[in-house]
Amino acid sequence: MTLASLINYMGRSVISVGGADIAKEFHFSEAQLGEIFSAFWLGYAVMQWPSGWLSDRFGGARVLGLCGLATAALLFGTIPAATLLFFLLVRGAFGVASAVLYPECASITSHKFAPSVQSTVQGFVIGGGSLGIALTPYLMTAAGSWRMGLACAAAITAVFFALWIARLRIVHLPKPVEGGPLRINRGVFLLAVQSMAIAYYYNFTDTWAFYYFREVRGFSNDRAALFTLLLQISGGLAMFFGGLFIDKIAPRTGRVWPSIVALTVASCALAASVVTNNSELVLALIVLSYTLTTACEGVFSWAVITAAPHSAGASYGFVNMCGSVAQVAAPLAFPWLAARFTWDGSVYSAALSLLIGAGLWFIATRQYLQRPLAALTK
Repeated sequence: MTLASLINYMGRSVISVGGADIAKEFHFSEAQLGEIFSAFWLGYAVMQWPSGWLSDRFGGARVLGLCGLATAALLFGTIPAATLLFFLLVRGAFGVASAVLYPECASITSHKFAPSVQSTVQGFVIGGGSLGIALTPYLMTAAGSWRMGLACAAAITAVFFALWIARLRIVHLPKPVEGGPLRINRGVFLLAVQSMAIAYYYNFTDTWAFYYFREVRGFSNDRAALFTLLLQISGGLAMFFGGLFIDKIAPRTGRVWPSIVALTVASCALAASVVTNNSELVLALIVLSYTLTTACEGVFSWAVITAAPHSAGASYGFVNMCGSVAQVAAPLAFPWLAARFTWDGSVYSAALSLLIGAGLWFIATRQYLQRPLAALTK
């Protein structure tokens, strides 16, 4: 599941890393480039909830393998793109095919791993995505162009998911869903709202980071690629070890308060990065912000699975769908804010979204997820 996440995020990030070159080749504005980024998230958002239901109904491993092959085909299909409409359509379709990734993984985790380690498992799975983003600038540099980068990502994706279907055997017996497969309880709904706030922030770090470092901060192409690599490696490691750490301390401290503190400090660090021109300090503050935020990913997934243990796939899909709605709006919001308030205003808006996320996390979890770990295991 971790490798599937890594490879899928490489496919997602090729357009983000190649965005500046695509914009120059086809004379796209920042707003039009944002539309291309948003097209992926629109397709992703539309398919999230249905894909979660599919995982609960037919088994996450099977659905993930088939849709993984579809993403490879769509990456190949993006290579001849030459118009804005073509980019919008193919990236939207790629978002639809990619939407199954995390709901399917959540469904597998819910059925295959005990509650006491689910934060750890999901942290590893989601952390694979950050490593995929980190590797993409170097894949693009080695490929030499955005089209060759797409071809390389497509080939890697096709080989991996062909092996997944041919070799992987996961016994997955769907459990009956109480109240219907698409019913969402109040706890899951509150977590979905919190997801929207965090997703807005992630669009800055995951989609705009390379562009921001190179085009806004004026760092060289190599330096921007290095900064993006360091940012995503730190996030990936934080996801890996954040879930593990919280699982270890949960019997004594719970999982909620460490996450609230982490998101609050992350918000302050991102806001502070705006007021310095020292490149190393800018990187350090953004890395600190991203590391603390991503460290909470495993426990957030645990929260969704715990709030809806009988329909983990559908519930996780609903939460991700709401987060993806924010991801659709964010690529349009960042250049819009930058045009009116400079990019400082855009970065401040991402910091504010983290602070809002910390407050919503407290509201969403205080009622539903403060039970002792022993009760959850039972």
